[in-house]
Amino acid sequence: MRAIPLIFFWMITFGSFAQADLNTSGLPKENVYLHSAKNFAVVGEAIPLSITITMDQQATVSQFAYADLISRHGKRYGGAVIPLEEGKASAYLTIPQNTPSDHYLLRIYSRYAASLKDEAQYHQELITVVNPNIPPSQPSPQTKNDTQWETPSAANEMMTIAPNDPQIGPGDPSSINLKASPHSKLTLSISRKNPFLDKAKWIKPAPSQKEPSLAHLLPELRGHLIKGTLTEASPDTTKLYFLSAHGKQSALYLGTANPKGEIYFDLGALKNYDFLLLQSDTDSVPFSLNLDLPFAPPSSAAYLDLPPLDISVAQKGMLDDMVLGASTTGYFRKPTQKNLQPIVTGYAPDRGYNLDDYNRFEDLATTLKEYIPTVLVRKKAGKYHFKLTNVPENSVFEGNPLMLVDGMPVFESDQLAHFSPDKFKRAEIINRQFYILSHAFDGILSLISYDNDFGGYPIPDRALYLEYPPIQQPVNWKFDAGKQNDHSPDFRSILLWQEEVQLDENGKATIPFTASQLPGTYEIKVSQITPDGRQIWATKELEVSDQ
Repeated sequence: MRAIPLIFFWMITFGSFAQADLNTSGLPKENVYLHSAKNFAVVGEAIPLSITITMDQQATVSQFAYADLISRHGKRYGGAVIPLEEGKASAYLTIPQNTPSDHYLLRIYSRYAASLKDEAQYHQELITVVNPNIPPSQPSPQTKNDTQWETPSAANEMMTIAPNDPQIGPGDPSSINLKASPHSKLTLSISRKNPFLDKAKWIKPAPSQKEPSLAHLLPELRGHLIKGTLTEASPDTTKLYFLSAHGKQSALYLGTANPKGEIYFDLGALKNYDFLLLQSDTDSVPFSLNLDLPFAPPSSAAYLDLPPLDISVAQKGMLDDMVLGASTTGYFRKPTQKNLQPIVTGYAPDRGYNLDDYNRFEDLATTLKEYIPTVLVRKKAGKYHFKLTNVPENSVFEGNPLMLVDGMPVFESDQLAHFSPDKFKRAEIINRQFYILSHAFDGILSLISYDNDFGGYPIPDRALYLEYPPIQQPVNWKFDAGKQNDHSPDFRSILLWQEEVQLDENGKATIPFTASQLPGTYEIKVSQITPDGRQIWATKELEVSDQ
């Protein structure tokens, strides 16, 4: 039986758990499996990742995974918020341009494991980053601890790799013969071999020494959770905060602080936004609320005892080739974003009006007054106010409705009333008391622009514009050699990347590929997750040489 009911029980009874220090010994454990297309990269490159996370040997209930790089000094470089589908993700991690040359810890984990502070539920492996502008620094002397690393077996009886040619010339076509159990699926990569790590190495998990409390448990069962923390000494638990997400689609989320000053916004099905806006229900900018980054704290010091990166003068030519390959591949073979299906956002209106069906007046006040009978436009002290009819009660609401422009809350009704309606395509009305979470509003007046860009309406002065890590979007990779008449330079360091190689009834598959113009030693890696929860590997070397 899966452990979902136990986690839901925590969600339902969080209020009581927040006051208790209960142990987590009964919670299920996650296992993270990773096949990275390469473990040797230049800054600016994106490393393709095939991620699988299980919970008790079934797909995890976590809806997101996280990837980042941790330096030997405990500093995080980069980070990706990765949506999971049934515990799996085809993802990538982009190496930031300011990353110094060195070995790093590549970590994959869920918010569930991070909230438990249990690094045994992470995947952590070494990768090497080269930055032509920032050479590696000499690490300070540390006590070595070689027992923390483990290396996957390079060969096993369950999988075999047989290249047609162990050595091929630059630009030559070739193929690989794979053999494993019938009808199984494998992940396959061919990439430039890392000359600074003799073998792939990752952290050998050790059980957590400290039992965390359930009060910190944060599973993402529905959508991405954005956590905010108030800086006030005595947080106001009644103050309402509005977080609106904007991009190709927009959505609105509400939250109030708990006694610890923590506010949580669950984005639900929304997985694509460009920026966030934060407002409160008071006439002030919410400077006291800070949004926390969703990434885990740096790894334990014992895990950051990384080997030094020693680069010799003789390796300059090879590194120049890698830098050339990264720049040309990133330009000529840049991955393209996959087309995504839009989701349903906003609220189902009682009435909707396509404004193109009407002659617009000079301002919204006149337009709404003339065409929408359930929106009443009133003036008080020289300023416009909107009142909605309460259809179920056959009355008129006393307060202003919740006013939205492309999902962004607007509190200045007079400013909205004077704004031109020309760039709004639709008006939607809810003429009844409407609840968002436990907060009641006197109806909703929502205006939707043509391009989801607020129709030129200004962002309110009381709103905070927030840059928050985006949710990663799936992409199509271009690691093939291209067409014959394609004269773009081919300096790929990844020759092949296939996340699901389907074997036939005999357990065989032949996969074609073409070498790039970069000579050197390449590594063929094949991985598979067995039914009993083991990730098995097979590796072979391939020489690309014009000799």
